[in-house]
Amino acid sequence: MEKAKIDYSAEREIVLKQIKERSGIDYEQELENIFNQLQRLGESPNPVKRELRFVPPYFGKDNIKLIIIGQDPTIRNEERRKNITCTLNLDKSGALTSYVKQICEGLGITIDNVFATNIFKYFYTTPPAQTFDVLKKHLPYNLELLNKELELFPEAPVITLGEPVLKLLTNDKAKVRVYWGYDSKTKSCNDNFNFVGTDDNNEIGRVFYPFCHQPSQRKQFYKENLKKYIKYVKDELKS
Repeated sequence: MEKAKIDYSAEREIVLKQIKERSGIDYEQELENIFNQLQRLGESPNPVKRELRFVPPYFGKDNIKLIIIGQDPTIRNEERRKNITCTLNLDKSGALTSYVKQICEGLGITIDNVFATNIFKYFYTTPPAQTFDVLKKHLPYNLELLNKELELFPEAPVITLGEPVLKLLTNDKAKVRVYWGYDSKTKSCNDNFNFVGTDDNNEIGRVFYPFCHQPSQRKQFYKENLKKYIKYVKDELKS
């Protein structure tokens, strides 16, 4: 696919036009279809904030060599939601951008090689951490668009951010730390790293590597083993 050069500082209409030209995906129409499907489900305990529209994906400026899948853009501060112009806020500096850059550096690429998207590209009334059942119910209506995005870059490896994303794409009992070699007896890492295979009850049919979300880096286990898991992913991609 042609290099995607999106000017996220431009007006929203221009950004969406650029994205459509690069990807062939009409995100406004796709999200309108999703919103209409969700509306037919009836009242939700955590309603979608449709008036805030949706957050488009992030296309790096160079060849895409890594796909990142997040959960949703909803943050607790409602005013700050208006300032989110692309997935994971990767067009701006910040803790999350620094985290993604760290992952990229370990893999031998840059953030310009990243395509980032969320499973749910719209805002919920409140951050859905306490309404995981809502996400599960809404998942089928968002998977079709997610898979269209993945098809844009069939050779790019996929990583996910956060345990809820891992659970949504596999099963309710999945834990990121298990893929990072967590030993329940020693409470430490045994270096037995792993990834989600295509036959592991995998909703996207692509191998992917589960990462903790940026705030979880504060937990000692993830802090100690982030670099080791990144190296594991890099070595796997070479093999």
